[in-house]
Amino acid sequence: MPPHFVNTVVKLDSLTLIDIEKWIYENCRGRYSITKDVILKDGVSRSVTVLGFEEPGDLTLFALSGVAQNNQK
Repeated sequence: MPPHFVNTVVKLDSLTLIDIEKWIYENCRGRYSITKDVILKDGVSRSVTVLGFEEPGDLTLFALSGVAQNNQK
């Protein structure tokens, strides 16, 4: 992911990457990135999916959408 992208960690419990990409194609205008990363929390590492957007407004739209809210359960 380019360093100028704004990003967020997404949980893929109820959604698939296909659902997220479909939403992005329908609602966003800038470039995006979906990557895997490892985070360390309380001494335990875990694999996460990171979603990044070149346009900060696209991340804001995603954060306010039902997709993002359903994803955070």
